[in-house]
Amino acid sequence: MHNVFENSVWLLADKLSKLFPGILVLALLARHLGPQEFGIWSYAVALTTIIGTVAILGMDKIAVKELITGQSSQPVTVSTVIFMRIMAALCCMLISILIVVLTRPQQPVYLYCTFFSSFTILFQSFDVLDYFYQVKNSIRTVIIPKVSVFILFCLIKTILILLGGSLPAFLWVSVLELLVTYSIILWKYHRQYASAAFSKINFHLAARLLKQCSPLIYSSVLVVLFIKIDLLLLDYMSSATALGNYVVAARISELWYALPTVIATAMLPGLIRKKEENPAAYRESLETWIRLSCWLSIGIAVFITLSSPFIIGLLYGPAYVSAPRILRIHIWACIPVFIAAVVVQYLFVEGRYHLFVYGNAAGLLVNVAVNLWLIPAMAGTGAAIATVAAYTTVYSVMVCLDKSRESWKLTRKMLHPGHLYDDAKKVLRGLKHFLGGVLSFQSSNPLPNE
Repeated sequence: MHNVFENSVWLLADKLSKLFPGILVLALLARHLGPQEFGIWSYAVALTTIIGTVAILGMDKIAVKELITGQSSQPVTVSTVIFMRIMAALCCMLISILIVVLTRPQQPVYLYCTFFSSFTILFQSFDVLDYFYQVKNSIRTVIIPKVSVFILFCLIKTILILLGGSLPAFLWVSVLELLVTYSIILWKYHRQYASAAFSKINFHLAARLLKQCSPLIYSSVLVVLFIKIDLLLLDYMSSATALGNYVVAARISELWYALPTVIATAMLPGLIRKKEENPAAYRESLETWIRLSCWLSIGIAVFITLSSPFIIGLLYGPAYVSAPRILRIHIWACIPVFIAAVVVQYLFVEGRYHLFVYGNAAGLLVNVAVNLWLIPAMAGTGAAIATVAAYTTVYSVMVCLDKSRESWKLTRKMLHPGHLYDDAKKVLRGLKHFLGGVLSFQSSNPLPNE
């Protein structure tokens, strides 16, 4: 639990760096560019995110499992997965650019934004090192450079805004940020594991991993489609300005999704081990996790709903007039997002992650149908309603299709408020134990000047 908590703290630090300085710089940038240019850039980011999901190859969970079970061949696994993802990334970059060339032939701004945004697809290939250091319980090795470079470039972007920088200038700075970040991470990896840092590529391993992760590729694409498809539909069916209003509201809402993502990422290795060693403790961890996720998400949704006009006015200004109304609806999607994160990890550990694919497919269908129905009349508000409906559908379908009924049992326990007090005591007890260990370590290892 100490390792899980430590990894969670570092992962949360990475997310919080985007939650606070990130959202402030985004607000300044949105004010500076205006809803139309900001909307066009958001369209390019959404398109490359959807296409780039294929390049991830569903490896975020498969790679962790392979690194845990194949301790002796970890460097080979890292090199093989990076190679696979780079090859896929180059293809996805080309596809993204071709889509814009064919659909926006007389709009060079769309092409320019998409070209620069597509570099994210290439650089994300090296996120395999995140999984490697996560298994090593040393995730800080990649988080520290990521957070440091991110904050540095937040300052650079702020200066550029004050100097009246144009959209192309911000696109160049974004690519430079990626280059600096991953150069540092690769240098640290090579310095620590020089003898095996870039091992030979195992093509037999690549074929086996690709076969294992094919269902996860489909599910990942489906996930990103129903997360980002509303942005593409808004741009096509409404306007770039409407898209800009929707993006600033959705960004505030989606930043909260970092919490379940961080916890799920940190919990996965421990759940895999705990299922084999202590099934009772494994189930108890899931029950506690899903209850805390449920009540925390409800609290967040209520708070943002009440404060949305103040938040939008403070961050983005009067140009984004429809954003508060969109945020009041969109934030309620965090409830199914938080609790679905628990069920997804449970299904993965149990080997039933194909249910995740079915849930995402159903969520995508609902999202597209509701967007097509509501966007012409309600623009961004309709897209927000579709997002809540889509996430709720994903969770409901996964629970209904789980023949073991364990997902339904977790849901029933989640809705029982009587257990919440016991869960809170467990969390406080674990936090107290962790802080006590930190203080004990510091007292037994004094600083030199002491």
